[in-house]
Amino acid sequence: MAASIDGYIADTEGGIGWLAPYEDADFGYGQLMEQVECVVVGRTTFDMIAGFDHWPYDGKRVVVVTHRPLPADDCSVEAFAGDVAALAARLRQECQGDIYVDGGAQTLRSFIDADLVDRFDLFTLPVLLGRGIPRFLPSPHLSQLRLDSCQAMDLGVVRTSYVRP
Repeated sequence: MAASIDGYIADTEGGIGWLAPYEDADFGYGQLMEQVECVVVGRTTFDMIAGFDHWPYDGKRVVVVTHRPLPADDCSVEAFAGDVAALAARLRQECQGDIYVDGGAQTLRSFIDADLVDRFDLFTLPVLLGRGIPRFLPSPHLSQLRLDSCQAMDLGVVRTSYVRP
């Protein structure tokens, strides 16, 4: 998940235009997606990604956490409304590869609070947004993590990976 140095994933309107200077750089997304079989996204993230010129999840099973119906003409994704623990249990039975929660902040928070995230790959970009949508929403739950790796990348981006102990 990419965020500014001050911890924001989008501006106050949910925009990600500030990411444009980093779009063509290789930060290992292709390699990550080779391991992934299923992608879980929240509805706001899905609606934003659906408007992109290129669908980033080709060949992947995509589950959208939403209470609203998905567009009828899009059979490449499935909707899910309910407890994320039940979704995770079902996907673990049905999928052999990794399950990747790609946002947004509320969907990720739901998985974190249910203790369902095994690994965090965080990309910090050298930008200060000042305000916006935070990488992690507040929670009363304490989550202990262990640093797995840290790598300086092109354009001043830092990739930090944490795992559950």
